[in-house]
Amino acid sequence: MQALTEEALKADANEVTSLGLLGIAGFEDGRFTDAIGYWERLIAVLPQDDPSRAALQGGIDRAREKLAEKGEAQSEPETFTKSMPQLKVRVDLAASLKDKVQPDDAVFIFARAAEGPPMPLAVKRLTVKELPAEVLLSDADAMMPQLKISNFAQVQLVARISREGNAKAGEWIGRSAPLSSAVQEQQRLTIDSPDQP
Repeated sequence: MQALTEEALKADANEVTSLGLLGIAGFEDGRFTDAIGYWERLIAVLPQDDPSRAALQGGIDRAREKLAEKGEAQSEPETFTKSMPQLKVRVDLAASLKDKVQPDDAVFIFARAAEGPPMPLAVKRLTVKELPAEVLLSDADAMMPQLKISNFAQVQLVARISREGNAKAGEWIGRSAPLSSAVQEQQRLTIDSPDQP
């Protein structure tokens, strides 16, 4: 069951049934941190009025109580991010494109493995009117637990503008050369090229 649900998540990182089942399996196995992670991801993709949100929050609260009983506090995101790779990226729009985009066009900034799966390892979403912008990409922004910046030695940074709000395809794009996932210096990324499929 675990293998099947993980396979489903590879196809769709937010597949609700799989997230729910993996959370239950984690809770029953005593892997409370894993359970909390899956259930929090599930709550994030459920509609605000979904009746199962309350039950999920109850499960998360119980898992946190179990962690406390074992003397294990769940890592707070702030302390967790200090020990993981953080890619600092400044994203700007080429001057030649300023009259070809709309202020509310979506901007997706992500890191992906330089060699490996094409899926993003970490993603942030902005709009054109927020550019230029400085963002941090880290393992905290990972879509899937096994696909994290820290799992890959080299990554590529990408910024894409999509009027339709589609992270996978848009009108304009900027890409970096492959770089170390542990790089400390701020990276500059300019959106300056047509987004070719």
